[in-house]
Amino acid sequence: MLILTAALYCEALPFIEYYQLKKDTSFIKFQVFRNEDIILLITKTGAIHAAIATAYLCSLITTSPKDIFVNIGVCGSALKEDTPGTVYLCNKIMEWDTKRFFYPDILFTHPFMERSIITSPIIVNTDKFHTGQSDSDEIVICESVIKQSALVDMEAAGLYQAASYFYQPHQLFFLKIVSDNLTNTNITPDKLSALVQINVPFITGWTANIKSEFDKNDSAFTPEEEDYLGKLSKDLSLSVSMENQLIQLCKYYKLKEGNLIEPIREFFKDISLPCKTKIEGKKYFEQLSKKFI
Repeated sequence: MLILTAALYCEALPFIEYYQLKKDTSFIKFQVFRNEDIILLITKTGAIHAAIATAYLCSLITTSPKDIFVNIGVCGSALKEDTPGTVYLCNKIMEWDTKRFFYPDILFTHPFMERSIITSPIIVNTDKFHTGQSDSDEIVICESVIKQSALVDMEAAGLYQAASYFYQPHQLFFLKIVSDNLTNTNITPDKLSALVQINVPFITGWTANIKSEFDKNDSAFTPEEEDYLGKLSKDLSLSVSMENQLIQLCKYYKLKEGNLIEPIREFFKDISLPCKTKIEGKKYFEQLSKKFI
């Protein structure tokens, strides 16, 4: 399943029309449009709305390791050379309120430029900043945005945190289309739809390729791999929690590289197993994690 999210109807409209999605009135709290293979959720603006809407949707559908969750929306850019319509894939998300950072796992090659994004609780306007009309909160945000050459939106951090309860980081993608250079002037719903519309062929082609890769590179293990990982977990004397971490780590690695057992065997070729103590096993597990991430 392809899960698309957008904050505003005008951002979502080009994809509703392209995929010929129909409104699903069984979802009463937020607007949802869908067909057999795609669900599009309109979250409303702001990180809290985005998080609530995402949790609402994901708790009512059957999620899968083969799903991809894609946020598509407009953003502001601090770089003057970023013209309206420029599209970026976000590799780092900063939640301004908490100063926490989130990192989607970008495991597949893609055609986009990458940038970081700051999720702000308020609209950021650098014109006000340069003329001294900003309030204190906006001044600090503007300074940080300009210093980091970051994109700015109001939803990404909320979406990431909520979606992470249902999906793994490699299933989460944040595509942002520049609408302005943080001037917020003459931005109408029709103009936002037009900026999204020009990128629809580009984005839909990419999402189709990524979905195909997820279907092809199923992260479920073969019987041989399951047996090997079970024995490895015992040899390392891993706790239940660490065993789950090992399984997730190996899923990521297999999804990215395809081959799994041989790289692990190569890592342990000069290490005597089973480990004599849990401390020793934990040490090797941490070394393996750093190598595979």
